[in-house]
Amino acid sequence: MILSGCASTAEREAQQAKIHKMAETHVLLGSGYLQRGQLEVAKEELEKALKISPNHSQANNIMAVLQWRLKDYEKADRYFLKALASDDKNASAQHNYGAFLCDRGKIDEGLKYFDAAIANQLYSHAADVNLNAGVCLMKKPAPVVAEKYLREALRVNPKLSGALFQMAKISLDMGKTTPARAFIERYFQAAEDSPESLLLAVKIERALRNKNAEASYAIRLRGKFPTSPEAEQLASTAAPKKK
Repeated sequence: MILSGCASTAEREAQQAKIHKMAETHVLLGSGYLQRGQLEVAKEELEKALKISPNHSQANNIMAVLQWRLKDYEKADRYFLKALASDDKNASAQHNYGAFLCDRGKIDEGLKYFDAAIANQLYSHAADVNLNAGVCLMKKPAPVVAEKYLREALRVNPKLSGALFQMAKISLDMGKTTPARAFIERYFQAAEDSPESLLLAVKIERALRNKNAEASYAIRLRGKFPTSPEAEQLASTAAPKKK
């Protein structure tokens, strides 16, 4: 009877492992399709995963992100909560839910989930969480607290371009023009030119009264992104001419 019971338990465990593996395959496929913007196919794969294993935390997490992309915010919220109810240590779900709440204007609530994800030492995206927390806090705005998260992001990943850009912007807004220049220069070493970064560089050099550098960035902006809104802003942000 004991041997029979053990065999039965082993069989159940094997069956559960098989079910989990099947669900996991559909989650991976759904996630891949979502990243490529194939939303309908992603939805089909995630529905298959959830049909096999309704409480699969990561399946609910990715489905929540998909519903967020589809702008069905009520469903997204429900799937995020189910993901976290199934596994309250799912740092990916915490990270995504924090970003979702921030996007919905619930900044303080979102920050709690960012902090929970950051506290998970096994989560490999700590730099991204800190960056997103910093960006979220700038919606208040709360630049002093945001700066702490952004500096931590750069401690983890010194070449994280998003954090370098945000630090350049915050530094300029605070009147710290020399650090702002240092951050934007580091940004250009880590990332390709963008209209936003080039316009910010123009403003920084203008604040530093370095006309040559300002003109150089302005030429790059007009040359690479002539039809961008940032290129159009150059005229409106130009330093006033002396009479």
